[in-house]
Amino acid sequence: MQDNIYDYIVKAALTQYSMAQGQRCFLGHSGSITFCIKTQAGKFLLRIHRPISTLQGDVWEKPQVIESELLWLDALHHDTEVVVQEPVKNLQDKWLTQVLADETEEVFYCSLLHWIDGNILNAERTPQQAYQLGLLLARLHQHSSQWQLPQNFVRPAYDKNRLQVALSALYPAVLQELISDEDYKTLEVGACQVQRMIETLGQKQNVWGLIHADLHEGNYLLHNEEFCPIDFARCGFGYYLYDIASSLQYLLPTVRPSFFEGYQAIRKLPEHYLQITEGFFIMALIEVLSFHVNNLQEHKWISETVPYIVKEHLHLYLEGKSFLFDKYLGSR
Repeated sequence: MQDNIYDYIVKAALTQYSMAQGQRCFLGHSGSITFCIKTQAGKFLLRIHRPISTLQGDVWEKPQVIESELLWLDALHHDTEVVVQEPVKNLQDKWLTQVLADETEEVFYCSLLHWIDGNILNAERTPQQAYQLGLLLARLHQHSSQWQLPQNFVRPAYDKNRLQVALSALYPAVLQELISDEDYKTLEVGACQVQRMIETLGQKQNVWGLIHADLHEGNYLLHNEEFCPIDFARCGFGYYLYDIASSLQYLLPTVRPSFFEGYQAIRKLPEHYLQITEGFFIMALIEVLSFHVNNLQEHKWISETVPYIVKEHLHLYLEGKSFLFDKYLGSR
């Protein structure tokens, strides 16, 4: 039944773009339901904005929020050298396409993006690739810090409230005995320390702005020896150092200095950036755990990972000791 509905939505959405019906291939369902569309005009990514989990609230499905992501992608495409998935306007000159499900009259929002060819890297990043990633994130932040936001631009914020929501979302894992009481309490203490740090930072233009927020190894492609960021669906307002911490989670500690080097070739980092990044690293870990807590397939990973995080990251952070260039969570 669901497949039929999605099939209908894809067909109905494509009629609202000036392109012939092409081959379509289902890609997956996470933050949205995605299809690769091949036509004579080229390849495209069609997204039906219906997340698999509503744990993070329904904010991601709001038309204004989705439209704002597309506006940033369009600006990045026109203002920078960064290769991004350029959004396509429909025949009504709108970024978002509405499709009414014929039986339930439910509204589905769809968007169409140009396809980027490239490969997801399976091997660990080399120092040179980490350097390139640092350059890429710095270019995104550079644009974000100078871009005049359009009117009615709305995206969620990665702030101390967001950390609180993520931490609370993890609590059911304690009731399910995936996380021990003791470990959860340590996560709470760590989160409190991060929140206190956030309060000292303020939201000046050089530290806070629009960030990708999810630049892990599955969200950038290597194309012509260059990294291209994809999947801006989680982008929002946040600290640039949070964005950095979020990406560093997935890099080996030995190449993380190269990432900072690449970043600083374009953008200056603030004083005490290492200490601040480590606080955001803890926040990013809590965010990832809370994102997966409702997924049964991730429960084993959560129960194995939390004790490691507490021992190898949290305790050191709370003692004021550095861990960023030594400790690694490992690939999932």
